[in-house]
Amino acid sequence: MAVQHNIGVISDTHIPHRMKEMPPIVFENLQGCELILHAGDLEDIHILDPLRQIAPVYAVRGNVHWQASMGTHDQDLPNDVLLPVGGHIVYMTHGHINFVRTMMDKVFHFTTRPTLTEVNYAIMNRIARMKPRDADIIIFGHTHKPFIEQFDGALYFNPGAVCRTKNNSVGRSMGRLVISELDGVKAELISIQI
Repeated sequence: MAVQHNIGVISDTHIPHRMKEMPPIVFENLQGCELILHAGDLEDIHILDPLRQIAPVYAVRGNVHWQASMGTHDQDLPNDVLLPVGGHIVYMTHGHINFVRTMMDKVFHFTTRPTLTEVNYAIMNRIARMKPRDADIIIFGHTHKPFIEQFDGALYFNPGAVCRTKNNSVGRSMGRLVISELDGVKAELISIQI
C-alpha cells in the first residue's frame, strides 16, 4: 500500500490587522493533514496554537510590519524552514528575503506596476538562486496570489492569502500538498469562501 502525506499550506493570515481571527473554514480544510505549513505574515503567533491542535506546525516570519505591540509576533520566527517529508525536501520562506529586498520590491512595484503573477515569477527566480540545492518543494507567500509552477527540478507553491487583499482583486485561498510514492507531489489550491 502506497504511503500518502497530506500537508496543509497557508500564508498571509495577517491577524489581527486584516482579520480578527482565523475563519473556521480554514480549520475544516486542514482536518486530516499530518503537517501544517504557514508561509509567513501571520503577525500574531498565537494563531499557531489552534493549528497545533490539528497537526504539527512550521511557520516562518513575514516581511516587516510596524507592530503596534511590543509582544511576541512573527518577526520572532525563523526566516526559512527546511524539512524532509515523504522522500522530498521542503524549503519554506515568505518570499520577501529581507527588509532591503522588501523596500526594493516596493519601489519596483510602484514604478513598473507588475502583475501579481509577474511578482510571483520574480520571487520564484530569486528563491531558485538561494534555496538549498536538494530542496525540491518550495513554499512561499507574500504576494497574496496563488501560484504553482515547476521550475528547474522543483515545485514552487504559493497558496495565496487567507486574508482578503487590500483591493479585493484576488480571492482568499489556501493549499494542500499531497505527496505519494505512486503519484509524486501534487499541489492543490483551495478557495476560501466566507
